[in-house]
Amino acid sequence: MAVSDRFEAAAICTPGLEPFVETELRALGIKPKPGHTGVVEFKASARQLYAANVWLRTASRVLVRIATFRATDFAHLQQRAEEVDWSSWITDDVAPEFRVSSRKSRLYHTQGIADRLHKVVGPASIGEAGQPFVVRFDRDLCSVSIDASGTPLNHRAWRTDIGVAPLRPTMAAAVLMAAGYDGTEPLVDPFCGCGTIPIEAALLAAKLPPGGTRRFAFQQWPSFQRGTWASVQGEVKAAAQAGVVAQIEAYDRDQAAVDACKANAERAQVSDSVLIERKVVSHLGGHTGKGLIVSNPPYGKRVGDGDLRALYKKFGAVMRQRRPQWGLAMVVADVKLARVADHRLAPVGGFGHGGMTVSVLSRPGSEPSEPSAPLSDPDLQAR
Repeated sequence: MAVSDRFEAAAICTPGLEPFVETELRALGIKPKPGHTGVVEFKASARQLYAANVWLRTASRVLVRIATFRATDFAHLQQRAEEVDWSSWITDDVAPEFRVSSRKSRLYHTQGIADRLHKVVGPASIGEAGQPFVVRFDRDLCSVSIDASGTPLNHRAWRTDIGVAPLRPTMAAAVLMAAGYDGTEPLVDPFCGCGTIPIEAALLAAKLPPGGTRRFAFQQWPSFQRGTWASVQGEVKAAAQAGVVAQIEAYDRDQAAVDACKANAERAQVSDSVLIERKVVSHLGGHTGKGLIVSNPPYGKRVGDGDLRALYKKFGAVMRQRRPQWGLAMVVADVKLARVADHRLAPVGGFGHGGMTVSVLSRPGSEPSEPSAPLSDPDLQAR
């Protein structure tokens, strides 16, 4: 493949996040193809491929298709693999890594497939750098893709302190996108846990790449275009200089969660942008004007059903009283329970999380209205 050609690429994501990946690709000037479950395909120049790896907040990795052929036995597989030009993708000092899957194919032994490919491309790693390839057999049709990302894009180097059932960063970014967050309005997460939502919000608002200054697998390809990469990096620096972060608040009743949030925010270099405090939801301060409440409140088996209903009811009452004009977005396992907090919430997305299917619910902010009645004594009890 000549380096001037366009790449046949695919962004891999958690099923349910495809619309958000498509939106991000369009923002980069890339036209996505009709999506499949967990996969969004697109064509990209080298510049667009590099930028997609840098900026995609809701994808897990980016693959580039390098070969497609039919093979019905190991000899045929080896013959077709020898016809592939591997020289643009891997050098002698980098070991190939083959991740193989097979579905309804006569070649179903995945380790055997990997062994034959190693004979052609090179031996497995014995300590040197590796380059992952994804090999899929479907009814004897073999597709070979190279992993352009390396370390998964959903990995955030800052996220080492985690609490109970934390939301994945890619999912947090999707929830923020579903809420329409662009960094220009204040945001609060009253159940912040280890801080994934507010930190992702701060990075998005500051126009900082979600993965920081990490390296990508494509940087070790023989076809890597250093000048193009330098230009992409220049745009990253220019974007960061233009970013402005509105007020972001992160609260949790658990001190360990607050400490984890502070440590993560410090590593992400956004601690100056996020106010992080231990605070129960009923102690949330008032705020005039508009903003967004975005949160992943407790659900599932972490709290009993009775406690959850009382908590959601109190949460809704506090929001209506203290932040009456603010929009709201929540990640919930039970839509009916969420509407105890606010009956106006509507589904805007969903995905699998923690072994269950969760929904993203949202409602926009409102215009100024008559002041709400003061919270009753039971509502003011600390939670």
